[in-house]
Amino acid sequence: MSKNILICPLDWGLGHATRCVPIIKALSGQGHRVIVAADNEPLAFLQKEFPDVDFIKLPGFRPTYSRGNSQILKMLSLFPGAMRDFRRDHQTVESIVRSHSIDAIISDNRFGCWSDVVHSVFITHQMHIQVPKHLRAAAPLINMFNNRFIRKYDELWVPDTDCKLSLSGKLSHPAKDNIKTSYIGLLSRFSVEDQEDTEKDNKYLVILSGPEPQRSMLEDLVLKQAARIKDKVLILRARPDTYDLPRNIPDNVTMFNHVDDELFVSLINSSESIICRGGYSSLMDLVRLDRGAYLVPTPGQTEQEYLCHHLARLGCFNWCKQSVFQLDKVSVPDVKMRDKFKDDEEAIYRFIENWIKII
Repeated sequence: MSKNILICPLDWGLGHATRCVPIIKALSGQGHRVIVAADNEPLAFLQKEFPDVDFIKLPGFRPTYSRGNSQILKMLSLFPGAMRDFRRDHQTVESIVRSHSIDAIISDNRFGCWSDVVHSVFITHQMHIQVPKHLRAAAPLINMFNNRFIRKYDELWVPDTDCKLSLSGKLSHPAKDNIKTSYIGLLSRFSVEDQEDTEKDNKYLVILSGPEPQRSMLEDLVLKQAARIKDKVLILRARPDTYDLPRNIPDNVTMFNHVDDELFVSLINSSESIICRGGYSSLMDLVRLDRGAYLVPTPGQTEQEYLCHHLARLGCFNWCKQSVFQLDKVSVPDVKMRDKFKDDEEAIYRFIENWIKII
């Protein structure tokens, strides 16, 4: 029997939207109606990916980051507004459930997108939030707040494997014992068939992502450093909502606001060194495409900083802080990512097929 499934990705950058792609494909491919509630870049991206899917504009909490290396004070100042937006999300979602006869909700990290009347799923890889060393004493309180919202959902999906060697490490291991938890495998919109061993025509591919102003700060840094070298540099700006490009782009730099999946994969395959943030969705895509990268975590974003440390210890990625980044010093390990992290492209399709039967 066909179900109406509401999907709500967080709109902090594109990562939460991109990792919803295989879920939408699995649900649509099995004959279910998908309705996406999103805003800003995630809405624009998913509308291009799925022109036949129904969309609802759902304005979300839009944080702005500090220009410094710590985000703690900035996040604290945004807390009252975030709580207000979470409550508004919940009220709006309940209205959508009634007006569109929704059977279940899948929320990717949007705390307010749950329902009292239909089955609600929360997707996250951050069950155990990491905090800076000088705030370790506050870690139990921060994680208690995180768990309080997760428990409003009927179950939790973790986009990782339940293996000793996992991509997210202690961010999502061990599993919580107070909510039904499923490790659903890595989520990437790409296929293993997309990975090709082609001629490396480009020296550097820089993939930008994440909230402002830090996204633009890294972009400016890369452009300044690219102007001092002769190698070919490609920059993907993660801006599907605009057609404008910066002025005075160096001759050796090619910039794209957004590219379709086919061109994205072609650029990945044809680039010698890939540079990107330490965002989890980007890492899952790189694993699927069997490519290493040089990571530059968003300053003050402890999740990305932890992932960089964790994956560097495993010998999978090299990284540095944004403050000391040097484009011409980038080096990338040669590692078989898919084998290392037990990536199974079909896992999400099997999981969805079984899950839909019991909701």
